[in-house]
Amino acid sequence: MKKITLLVLVAASSTLAGCGRDDAPSTSSMPNMPAAQQPAVGQQAAENRGMGVVQSVDAANGSLTIAHEPIAALGWPAMTMSFKVDRPALLEGVEAGEHIEFTLRGQDMSAVVTSIEEAK
Repeated sequence: MKKITLLVLVAASSTLAGCGRDDAPSTSSMPNMPAAQQPAVGQQAAENRGMGVVQSVDAANGSLTIAHEPIAALGWPAMTMSFKVDRPALLEGVEAGEHIEFTLRGQDMSAVVTSIEEAK
């Protein structure tokens, strides 16, 4: 009987030890992206290049929406996303329908556009 009680206590404490932990990194900000395409946990927030077509520009909120090609370095498939820009001046002269090359800093849905150029 003591062995069964000890076994139950060990199992219960092991199960409860992980409850409520918020320190583990998560990619839950991309719930619809397959796990194989989500960025690796602990991946550096380096700058990555992308290409796409501007769908809309929201200068008042410092953001734009881009239908971008796959970004292999981040494991992202082609998709349409809204991004904040790190400086409002980046949006000057950018218009919907424009083909652009852009640089992102970050690895998830909070990535920020740090440069925009007309696609070559």
